[in-house]
Amino acid sequence: MRAQKICERRIGYARVSTDTQTLYQYTDALNAAGCDVIFTDYAIKATAPNRPGLKEARDALNTGDTFVVLAIDRAFRSTIEGLLFLEGLHKEGIAFHSIYQNIDTRTPEGRKWFIYSVADAEYEQAVISRRTKEKMAAAKRRGQHLGRPFKLDERQAKIAYRIFSNGEVNLNMVAKRYQASPVTLVRAFKRYHLVR
Repeated sequence: MRAQKICERRIGYARVSTDTQTLYQYTDALNAAGCDVIFTDYAIKATAPNRPGLKEARDALNTGDTFVVLAIDRAFRSTIEGLLFLEGLHKEGIAFHSIYQNIDTRTPEGRKWFIYSVADAEYEQAVISRRTKEKMAAAKRRGQHLGRPFKLDERQAKIAYRIFSNGEVNLNMVAKRYQASPVTLVRAFKRYHLVR
């Protein structure tokens, strides 16, 4: 009886961190690299504990397959996670290939560069996080607000507070008028020093 031939596939994975980014360029490149199937995560950070696309890609991989990404930071931002993931692949006879870094972990050199690259990805993430925190702290010291705009600006908060303080309507009714929650309204009052 003839041994059944293992069907070797190239399983691709792509991820973008925010909903302002697109996946097209990644999926196009993975298709050009000969991927049979591509799994994606949209608007999910690499450090997120739950990445459904990555899990689906991992579950789809079998012995003889190759897991393909454009760049290591598209899959991992943690050195430990990357190394454990790679070890799991190798135990099952699955190869790893990064297109941009030209890393193929079937060779000792490829495994070495994988380790360096995943460590670089973690370092880059840490530097970005530090810069973001420093920027936010500097803005806060100057009284600036970073992030989503406030639901109510100062003028709206003052009008809402005047309506509420007249005692004719309760906080819930004022909040409904501004399409905000009562908690948001109270925060606005405190932010503009209308209440303590």
